[in-house]
Amino acid sequence: MKKKSEYRLPTKPMLYIAYGSNINLPQMSFRCPHSKVVGIAVVKGWELEFRGVATIVPKPNAEVPVLLWELDPRDIPALNRYEGFPHLYRQSEIDVELNGKTVKGMAYLMNRGQISPPSQGYLQTIWDGYKANGMDTSYLVEAAARAYDYASDMNIKYDESLDESEDEDFDLDDDIQMSFKL
Repeated sequence: MKKKSEYRLPTKPMLYIAYGSNINLPQMSFRCPHSKVVGIAVVKGWELEFRGVATIVPKPNAEVPVLLWELDPRDIPALNRYEGFPHLYRQSEIDVELNGKTVKGMAYLMNRGQISPPSQGYLQTIWDGYKANGMDTSYLVEAAARAYDYASDMNIKYDESLDESEDEDFDLDDDIQMSFKL
């Protein structure tokens, strides 16, 4: 949307695209008590990804189910804090189909990070939101599986690199030396 220095809190309700823990109704009613659900939609050209927490990333021929909210301006500061805006997540406008028309909605997209699995509690929060809203959980299961597979592959590569380095002769003189002022 806008650069950090240009950001101004909206004064009118805005369409918010939730794809992660903010599809959990009790959680959102606590955090955003003045906002209301508009409906369920599918965002095309994006894929759900976990980097410890959820984000969506552009991917041709992919799609992700979302819950649309009419976000009340009074709730935006609390939601921004929860999302770590603008450091962890940024706000971006994304096209979404609503009532047969393409409209722009705001989604929080992660600024950086690498694929990593979510915690069990965080995944359960999202699962509960999917189930409560009648959303297809296969998207969630596939995204979590990709994250766990990626982490497993990284662990295997790390273990293999340790196995290879066992043959190397380590010399303490090669270590970084530190000195402290007393």
